[in-house]
Amino acid sequence: MTDPTPFDPMPFDPTHFDRPQVDPLPVEPAPAKGWRGLLQRRAETMLRKPRRASSALTEPGERHVVLQQIGPRPVQVIAIISQATGLDLVSASNLARDAPVVVVSGISDASADRVVERLQKAGARAVAGESYRSE
Repeated sequence: MTDPTPFDPMPFDPTHFDRPQVDPLPVEPAPAKGWRGLLQRRAETMLRKPRRASSALTEPGERHVVLQQIGPRPVQVIAIISQATGLDLVSASNLARDAPVVVVSGISDASADRVVERLQKAGARAVAGESYRSE
């Protein structure tokens, strides 16, 4: 029998551990095609797009609107907040989640009444007032 060759491990290299580890590039999913891709891109654009507040809801004045509860239809309430403030949908959603909160301030009596009416039609509880103090 012949003598097997002795095991020769790789020599230890201490500098190997000093090098920073490089993460592989993240793999992004391919964009969806067809209707699904179109709807997905449109939704992403709508969520990021800043809006201009409706002029009928922002006439200058001394009143403000307080959202007390969102109610059973939060999507409609968020859309109304977005129209009244000019916020994007994500910011309007964050604002609605923090209820009770002042939604719009410095608006006229007519504008405050319109915003309150729209919020109440959407199922939210909102009030217009001169001054608001959280309890």
